[in-house]
Amino acid sequence: MIREIARTEVLVCGGGCAGCGAALGAAKAGAQVILLERNNFLGGIAASSMISNLYNHFITKDGRMVMKGAALEWMERMEKKQAATSKWRFPDGRLVHDPEQMKVTFDEMMEEAGVSVLFGTMALEPYLEGNRICGAYVNTPEGKGLIRAEQVVDTTGECDMAWKAEAPTRYACGMATLTFKFANVDLEALYLHFKKHPDTFPIGIDAMKNFQEFEEVWRKRDVLYFPHSGGEDWDLFQDAIAQGRFRKEMGEIFSMDSCCIIGMKGSDTAVINSQMWRIRSLDPEVLSDAEANAHEAVYYVADFMVRNIPGFEHAYVAQVSDELALRVSRGIEGRETFDKDEKTVSGKMESDDPTANGTDIEYNILRNLTSDPRYAKSGEAAEENIYAEDVIACRPKQMNFKLTGEFVSNATVDIPFGVMLPEGVENLLVASGKSVSAIPQTMLRYQSAGMSLGQAAGAAAALAAREGILVRDIPIRKLQRELLGQNVYLGTPERLEELGITQ
Repeated sequence: MIREIARTEVLVCGGGCAGCGAALGAAKAGAQVILLERNNFLGGIAASSMISNLYNHFITKDGRMVMKGAALEWMERMEKKQAATSKWRFPDGRLVHDPEQMKVTFDEMMEEAGVSVLFGTMALEPYLEGNRICGAYVNTPEGKGLIRAEQVVDTTGECDMAWKAEAPTRYACGMATLTFKFANVDLEALYLHFKKHPDTFPIGIDAMKNFQEFEEVWRKRDVLYFPHSGGEDWDLFQDAIAQGRFRKEMGEIFSMDSCCIIGMKGSDTAVINSQMWRIRSLDPEVLSDAEANAHEAVYYVADFMVRNIPGFEHAYVAQVSDELALRVSRGIEGRETFDKDEKTVSGKMESDDPTANGTDIEYNILRNLTSDPRYAKSGEAAEENIYAEDVIACRPKQMNFKLTGEFVSNATVDIPFGVMLPEGVENLLVASGKSVSAIPQTMLRYQSAGMSLGQAAGAAAALAAREGILVRDIPIRKLQRELLGQNVYLGTPERLEELGITQ
């Protein structure tokens, strides 16, 4: 017989960015909260894989702060302890931070909120009564146990609880990467190389427009950000490939010339993201092979960079990520789906075929290489807000740079509650940005969006537990008022008045 080890009002499964947001949202709404984390630190993939920058979903093109709540609180805490860049309040800025301090900052936030965190504890499968989730079976250092809960939030990243409860899910073909950190790097020398050869800097990739923006971010904001996949347009890599001095692929590892480089002034370190792996399976044998191959690829790329990249002549590998960062895999089919143009659609949508050779849809989107109408963002440049009646967070409207010359709009987009509601199972919300209902599955994957989704899910779970109702039956206006009280931005005063939720 499996022993019951705890009971709680809200159980959050997974301590990544979304999970921390969910625990905070539930605790701030007055619930008793247990947060489970399989590792011995918080931050999830962002921490374990040294994802040391947030894509800036806080600021519109005209400078308005439209993403607040837990995500903003976390960023400001990191900034205060000098664990993140202080000059980030720009629509095109990169929010570079220290993943090690991320762990500590989340610890502090959980302790202050009264969240009970169980490290080394993995949610194995949901505890079901009919189609209603009433907790989860967990694996702990003392064996298997049961935690009962009135409401459950799935922030596992692969929507494990929803999938194991047999809720409808889809599998999106994406990428995984293994990052590493160089020490003894001269970032100024790298900048000066591009200053001398600005025509070699890639154009319009990964929210970085050109060399002029790269220079401004380095000179005025103290951040060096060479964009993800930028190496594929960099002569130092491409000439070496043409001459047989560098391999682009190594088995299933591809785009080893991706070469994202992230660093901050005052530091001699740089995080490198320079390889990709096609995610077509979560089979443990496949994942294990990928991890081993990625370790080999790290040192192959590192050796090339030391011998060829200005500023890296005396660098050495100081740290390799704890695990591959699985960017997308499983996602739910929710009550609503967030689409490529940031609009909400209802009903079933078809995703890409994960078994198709060379699909790599996330990579194709990143590089503007897809014309598939399911994934290619339109060239619409209108500065019009995209509204949803069940809004639980906002972010700046994203633009198709290839067609508009911009990445970010003055307008905002409402993130709807319905993308977290799986079909066929009750008292469960799925809040990880990479496993909510979206096509392409990457639309809400970023750290800041994950914290915002999590905060809303946690608050909703707390309200449902308090009132003893199904979480899908939460009156949306009540949830929105709770989120406003937690400093979440849901729109302008005029929009709030339209929704009837003015404070």
